Amino acid sequence: MAFVTRQFVRSVSSSSTASASAKKIIIKHVTVIGGGLMGAGIAQVAAATGHTVMLVDQTEDILAKSRKGIEESLRKVAKKKFAENPKVIKTPMTSQKTTESLIDFSKALGKHPVSCKDTPGFIVNRLLVPYLMEAIRLHERGDASKEDIDTAMKLGAGYPMGPFELLDYVGLDTAKFIIDGWHEVDAKNPLFQPSPSLNKLVAENKVGKKTGEGYYKYK
Repeated sequence: MAFVTRQFVRSVSSSSTASASAKKIIIKHVTVIGGGLMGAGIAQVAAATGHTVMLVDQTEDILAKSRKGIEESLRKVAKKKFAENPKVIKTPMTSQKTTESLIDFSKALGKHPVSCKDTPGFIVNRLLVPYLMEAIRLHERGDASKEDIDTAMKLGAGYPMGPFELLDYVGLDTAKFIIDGWHEVDAKNPLFQPSPSLNKLVAENKVGKKTGEGYYKYK
């Protein structure tokens, strides 16, 4: 996998030969706008499966971070520590042909795509974020400590991480951004209510592992 650096643009290509399934689809050139976690991940997988990929962002610094993220992801892939959860989102204006093409494209990347309407959070976040927020509210009421809540969910539900561990891993600023956006859309929904403790931690720039402290402290 080779990277070519240009101002505001990073091209990602792969010397790998496209698989038989990739030859069945029309999509051969992929442009990803935004080199964040999701964008870099899409660029990586598309390049690794023989597509010509261009990753675009505002600055070279952002693209440099994207490259580091891709390199770290490749190490995780080598250790088989990765998830496959592509979602094809269909709006009222999306044609069936477009949806089918994107589903075929996802399969060509070796993924197992799922389809969902354009609803807040789609599937995973629509279920996950209310779960995380309810864990916060459980702690805010004093019903249980964050440590016991995390332990209970790991041992009782078989989750690899407890909700507070996951919040710190994802970033409290990210969780706040999501729940604030949902609250603006539907302020009456009890699942979309903001959290005082979450807001306080974000205001103090204690947003999780990336700053060294969130609901837990990290060295």
